Amino acid sequence: MKSHGQLWERITSAENLLAAWGRVRKGHAGSQAVQAFGAALDANLAALRADLLAGEYRPGEYVQFRVHDPKPRTISCAPVRDRVLHHALCGVITPLLERGFTEDSYACREGKGTHRACARARDLVRAHPWFCKIDVRHYFDSIGHDRLLEVLLPKFREREVRGLIERIVRHPVPGQAGGRGLPIGNLTSQWFANAFLDGFDHQAKETMRLPGYIRYMDDMVMFAESKPECWLALEEAERWLRDERGLQLKTEATRLAPVTEGLPFLGLRIFPACWRLQRERFLRTRRRFAGRERAYTAGLLDGERLRACAAAADGGVRWFGFKNILKEGERATGDGAASGSNRVKRGGSWNNNARNCRSANRNNNWPDNRNNNIGFRAASTVPGQAGSHPGSPASRADGNEQVRPRAAGSAGERRAGSGFWGDVDRIE
Repeated sequence: MKSHGQLWERITSAENLLAAWGRVRKGHAGSQAVQAFGAALDANLAALRADLLAGEYRPGEYVQFRVHDPKPRTISCAPVRDRVLHHALCGVITPLLERGFTEDSYACREGKGTHRACARARDLVRAHPWFCKIDVRHYFDSIGHDRLLEVLLPKFREREVRGLIERIVRHPVPGQAGGRGLPIGNLTSQWFANAFLDGFDHQAKETMRLPGYIRYMDDMVMFAESKPECWLALEEAERWLRDERGLQLKTEATRLAPVTEGLPFLGLRIFPACWRLQRERFLRTRRRFAGRERAYTAGLLDGERLRACAAAADGGVRWFGFKNILKEGERATGDGAASGSNRVKRGGSWNNNARNCRSANRNNNWPDNRNNNIGFRAASTVPGQAGSHPGSPASRADGNEQVRPRAAGSAGERRAGSGFWGDVDRIE
């Protein structure tokens, strides 16, 4: 294992601390705590640097609050002074940590993220017939400090850097057992937790030699060519995580299935031919934006901020090809276009003919229905062919369009996907 030196001077330099302050301030300029720190910025940064150089730095007390989206979590927020130090530390050491990471880890890394993780998972779903998805139970709360420091400290040679990392890791968090757990909300927690499972990434690729593998923080997916191979991979993963990291799998979240049943991953259900937005993620996005609209109505949010919130909420899923996830957002931001579905709103009829379907697809303005279809990507159209619109005989009896493959060389063949509508994107 390679260790790194000559980092302490870079971490504690005035330029690095000032750059870290800029990253802390970005997106939080309206916070009272951030404004108070910035009011005496030079003095605060100088005091922080002096404490670091004298070895007298001590982390402050956490401020805790609860969030319930998507599930109840306790967020521990460090003081602004500590957050500046976290960014200063991570800005120097994370490029060195990343050098040892595999290409299959996608959390907290520049050039990675959820979109690329889902795209990579789709490639693996198309390449392998079976998958096993596993999740660690209470991951951040279950990380042992001693085991984590055994992973991190050998990577750094300087006593000051090692001491600072240990002080941050061992700083007590209210409500957590001593010697275990990282506070959700710290930048250092995200990177340390990601590095803690890097060993399993190497185990999966180099020792278990899995044909396909991907990880996003503690969500891991292993791919295999048969069901018995998946079971063996699951047993080996459970053993390694228990013996080497002291972690337990969330058995109710473990899923071993053929890829034709769809891989649930990062809010999507990924199939070989398409991906679908899971209902929980759809409703969560709508609830978030509904709260922003209420704040706008009450005068607590201006129109520019509301438009930015709509773009952020909608843009996260538009990358996947989904459309019209925020109907309220369209009204608030002045978006939306006329199409055949407006005839339904005016009391007219929607007869599913090819012209209406193409118009609605072009303008992203389909009528509401019980299936909550939110987006389509049209393929080449073949008028008059069976299955050419949702009302045709090739559709299923329950009203959901079925994507059927065509014979190779037929008039309806397309470069990617299959069926008249191509990839049909829906809420799962």
